[in-house]
Amino acid sequence: MNRRYIFAILIIILEIATSYYIGTKIPEGQKIPIHWNIRGEADGFAEKWTGFYIFPLINAVILLLMIFMPYFSVRWRNASERFERIIPSITNIIVFFFALIHIYSMILATGWLEFRINLIFPIMGVMFILLGNIMPKIPSNFFAGFRTPWTLSSETVWRKTHRLGGFCFIAGGLLMIIIPLIWLQSPTAMIIMFVIFMIVVLFPAFYSLWLYKKTN
Repeated sequence: MNRRYIFAILIIILEIATSYYIGTKIPEGQKIPIHWNIRGEADGFAEKWTGFYIFPLINAVILLLMIFMPYFSVRWRNASERFERIIPSITNIIVFFFALIHIYSMILATGWLEFRINLIFPIMGVMFILLGNIMPKIPSNFFAGFRTPWTLSSETVWRKTHRLGGFCFIAGGLLMIIIPLIWLQSPTAMIIMFVIFMIVVLFPAFYSLWLYKKTN
């Protein structure tokens, strides 16, 4: 196994230890938030210990998938060194994101947080910034990145789309951190956050179509 995955393993261990400690402070019968809607509001809950186990299990599955999935890629051998550097980094970021969400959800259940700022979007913003920094380095593949028919058909389209996608992720991530701090939970902020999310996800995909038609 690539030694770069050790960081993800350590995150999962620390996540379990931290959330277990917090879990001992949560009253029996208290629900744990495990899902949030597009407004950043918790709309799905689980029993105390179900909420404790679900995120570490998700992280373990993600880790195993990312370790073994690349070996099923027909493009792995074409850029094996780049894959072995980039894929563990993506895995570490995603695992770190779910660990933060897990610990945040456990803290919410304790009632310790009384301030009005919802941290879901800022946490997502951190993930987007981290992913945006490595997105231009992702080699063409079928399981990570903007995998549109046009990026997969052209190395040039893949490279330029992910360069733009990286910029969009970083800019969008910064806005996801800043806007909730300014407008808190106002309806305006939630609308803006949703629009930003859609632009970050969809604009590079449409750009890849435009670029493909332009170059072919």
